[in-house]
Formats: sequence, C-alpha cells, structure tokens
Amino acid sequence: MLHLDPSASVNSTARYCISHAHIDHLGGLNSRGRCLLTAQTADIVSSRNGKCRRAEHVVYEKKITLNDMDVIPHNAGHMLGSAQFEIRSPEATILYTGDFNCRDMLTTDKAKPVRCDILVLETTYGHPMYTFPDPLETRVDMVDWALKEIQRGVIPVFKVYSAGKAQEVVKILNEFTNVPVVTQPKVTRVNQAYERNGVVLQYTDAENEEGRELLKSGECVYIASSQNAVSNSREVSLAVATGWAARFPMNTVDAAFPLSCHADFHQLVEYVEQVRPREVFTVHGFKDDFADYLLRRRGIKARPISPIVQKHLMEYL
Repeated sequence: MLHLDPSASVNSTARYCISHAHIDHLGGLNSRGRCLLTAQTADIVSSRNGKCRRAEHVVYEKKITLNDMDVIPHNAGHMLGSAQFEIRSPEATILYTGDFNCRDMLTTDKAKPVRCDILVLETTYGHPMYTFPDPLETRVDMVDWALKEIQRGVIPVFKVYSAGKAQEVVKILNEFTNVPVVTQPKVTRVNQAYERNGVVLQYTDAENEEGRELLKSGECVYIASSQNAVSNSREVSLAVATGWAARFPMNTVDAAFPLSCHADFHQLVEYVEQVRPREVFTVHGFKDDFADYLLRRRGIKARPISPIVQKHLMEYL
C-alpha cells in the first residue's frame, strides 16, 4: 500500500510519499512505514525537527519499484526538494502533484507536466479570482517597499514561512539589493539546509554579534517566521508575502505582496491541458470550484477528494 502525504500518523507499515517539508504534509513521518522523500526534503525536516527517521531518499526522474508499481518523483517547483509522484501500475498511471508551482522561482525551477491517466491535483488557488502577477513585478515591489522603509528609519520585516518562502525572500533581497539580510534562528536553520544543497544565500543570524548590531543600526531587512512574534528596540514595519494577498486585504500588517509558491488558477488550467488526464481529482483549497470548472467548462471528468479519510490509490480507478 502507498500513502500520499497523510496529514496524520497512519498505523501501517506501508510506504509513504512525502512531497515536501511543510508540516501539514509530514504526517507519514510519525508512522511505522518507510517514507519516500528527496534528500533535500529530509535535510530541511532534520534542520527543523531533528533527525528524519525511516527516510528512503528518492531522486527526481529515478524509478523505484514497489511490488507491481513503479514510483517516479518529479520536481514540483514548490520549494527545495518538493516532488510530484508519478505512480505507474498495470491498471493506470497516476500523478500526484502535491503542492506545486508552474513558474520559475529564484530558489527552485518550475514543475513540468507529466502525462498520466489519473491526476491528483493540488488546487489551493483553484478559483479564477486568483491570478498572480509576473513574479518579477512582485519582487520589484517588495524591494522598493523594503528600501523605502529603511530610508525612513524603520526596519522592514517579512513574516513568512520559515521553510521555502523565507529562502525565496532572502534570495530576492540578495539579487536585487546590497542591503544586509538578518534572519530569525528558525529561518537560519532552514537557510543552512538550502546552502548544503547548493542554493547560495547571503544572510546573518539575528542572534550572533553581527546580526544584533545590524538590527540595532536599522540598516537591514529582517526575515522572521510567520509563527513567531517580532520584538526589537527599533521601530519595525511588517510585511507578508503570500498568494492570498492577491485577493484579500491583510489588515494586520503594513504591506502584503502576492508572492506564491503555488500554481494560480490559470496555471492549473494550463497544467491539466498539458497533462491530458482522463480523470482529475482535486485536493485542498478551491477543490470543489476547480473540479466543477473542469467538468462543466472543459468537459473533463473531475471531482474533489475529501480530506477526512486516507484512501487506497486503487479505490480511485
């Protein structure tokens, strides 16, 4: 049996496909079975939560045979190490995208379509109201805001996911400015995992002497985890970088930028067209809306998957 990104522990010695290192996709790590994940994902998990147990490292495009199934991981473009899983069985070829992104980012390449019979598609932003601007435009806006805040004597703070989004923001600031970047320790640990895997980042940890001096001077940008409070002796200005900013006002912060590592509505439609599945199952976010759109507007057999029960893959054939 093969489980795909269970959100909670499953009492089974089956295999578990772990698509990436965000906590809501790591439930399989607490189970008794072996976990299939990339070495990069395992490194990020270990940097945040200690040793990644029962990990079986997989490599993009390299096939693993499990009984009568072949499992082939492909880059998902969501963050370092994120993977789509292609499962080939005698009955059908299934593609599970996990969280994925169809635009090149500074810290990861975009996901590429994989032909299949059954597509299990992540639809976090599967509604027409979510159309993201060109990433370059968003990067320029983020940098412009940060420089203006520094000029007026305020430390710009980006509160983002410590794994994935934080490293993308660090890289944006590195590429577009010469301003020092200071990172919260939780972010620093993931930065180090990225560096171990070939992603060059320039930053200083907030708890070393240089980081403390930069924060004291105010001549820096601070990157903090979205889950941690920000305290500093100087005035700060808070910003978020999330796809939700494309639609909803973020009233609890000073600035919001629609930087997303997920596919937006139009990317999802294009991806389905390129994959050409005979049936689509949608998960997460606007799963009902997107399945309805595919069925009614595109004539593609589609339906949402309930997140409540972990099903066996062959139940969908």
